[in-house]
Amino acid sequence: MVCRVSGFFLVALAINGTVAHVIPLLTDRGFSHDTATAIFGLFGLATLAGRLLAGYMVDRIFAPHVASVFFLVPIAGFVFLASAAGPLPAVGVVLFGLGLGTEIDLIAFMVSRYFGQRSFGELYGYFFMVFGLGSSFGRFLGGYIFDLTGSYNAAFIGAGVALVIGILLVNRLGAYAYPVRHITPQLAAEAAT
Repeated sequence: MVCRVSGFFLVALAINGTVAHVIPLLTDRGFSHDTATAIFGLFGLATLAGRLLAGYMVDRIFAPHVASVFFLVPIAGFVFLASAAGPLPAVGVVLFGLGLGTEIDLIAFMVSRYFGQRSFGELYGYFFMVFGLGSSFGRFLGGYIFDLTGSYNAAFIGAGVALVIGILLVNRLGAYAYPVRHITPQLAAEAAT
């Protein structure tokens, strides 16, 4: 269970911790506050798209593989955001949004697949608490690193490492303990009788 929780803690620390600093980073790099805010506006749209896309994919592809893709995407976002040149920060923010749009939804899906429905609400609450702690600590840590170094680059590197470790932990989960049963015509007929 620690492996399962730790992976989502690290992902929340990395993605949510970084997203909180996007506007200050952009204004430090010379963008006006209005431009930085407009760029950050793309984040919400990308989060919605990430939720829809990840939801569609986990119905068809093994969830840890979906998580791997969506948790790797923000690493490219770190690179684009750190460059702070031309349209690249906007692309970076969109990539963050795609990653963030999958975290919470994947927690719910994976809790149901690895722990079942018996204590789903309680277990989801624990996982969501750990997710919230990771988000809070990541925001603090990003600001602290900026105060120490005068740059967000070290925070981006640390967030990238946290995401890679989180991905490795999520991929160690193995097969679902409670796999999805696909309803075939034969199963539907049996259930009807």
